Amino acid sequence: DYMARIVNLEQFIAQYPFKPDTREREWSFILDDPLLAWNQGSFTLRIDPDGKGTVVRTAERHSARIDIQTMTTMLLGYKRPDYLHKIGRINCDPDTVDMLEDAIEQQTPYFSDYF
Repeated sequence: DYMARIVNLEQFIAQYPFKPDTREREWSFILDDPLLAWNQGSFTLRIDPDGKGTVVRTAERHSARIDIQTMTTMLLGYKRPDYLHKIGRINCDPDTVDMLEDAIEQQTPYFSDYF
């Protein structure tokens, strides 16, 4: 058994197929990654109406928090954002959970070249 791991969040998100929507969506959070410094810190995720995501590093501290294992689990479709929020793996407000639920396909796990 193996565990997938996102090694570069910015590259991964640039390739990731979010669901399109009528509006731009945004989420600012602190990402914890004990192994990779470039995955550690404050970020803002923006998803355009076409479903194209970008992640930028930000200077401010955010109250929302997630670790790299949880981010991987959520984006690869192993577990839904709602469930991860309920068990305390994502620390964010309910509106963000709803946005993530809408933005992430309920699908078989997604694989990319960016592991």
